[in-house]
Amino acid sequence: MKKNFSLFLIIINLFFFSCSSNDDDNDTMSSNYAMTAKINGEQFEANTPFGTNEFSSFTIWSYYPEDDYIMLQGRQGGVFGNPEINIWLKKVDIKEGVYQIGEETFDTPPSHFISLIDASNDISENTKSGVIEITEVNTSTKIVKGTFSFSTVDDLSASSASIDFTVTDGTFNYTYE
Repeated sequence: MKKNFSLFLIIINLFFFSCSSNDDDNDTMSSNYAMTAKINGEQFEANTPFGTNEFSSFTIWSYYPEDDYIMLQGRQGGVFGNPEINIWLKKVDIKEGVYQIGEETFDTPPSHFISLIDASNDISENTKSGVIEITEVNTSTKIVKGTFSFSTVDDLSASSASIDFTVTDGTFNYTYE
């Protein structure tokens, strides 16, 4: 009985120590957050809605179908948190580079897109313009890193729509599927 219990303890120790991560060995763990930014000058630090700083979310939007896009979702405060930034990257276009983001037209999905949901102001903001820069892609480990900035308005059709939110100094670091 003692041998079985000792063996059990050894197996448990091996399991826990072999599963622990080292920041030097795992790039996705080098930050406590999957996404950071400043929203109108206020610090935004977020993980996925489930609290991890790994793995892209599945997309429920038919406009950006899961077969074609990955969604990098950063939600401050967990499952019901606010605000939330979503970045969609077309799978065939996940390459290092700078991608300009314009107004969403709903005619054809763009290669890359970004949005802000802030329930304190509105259900969803409309992206006016921005930029996403993919700085690193590792297709073996499925890691994508980059930066972003963008601005939003309440109503794209209003000719005098003023900027509601300015998002600057954005970073992302995700494992994608």
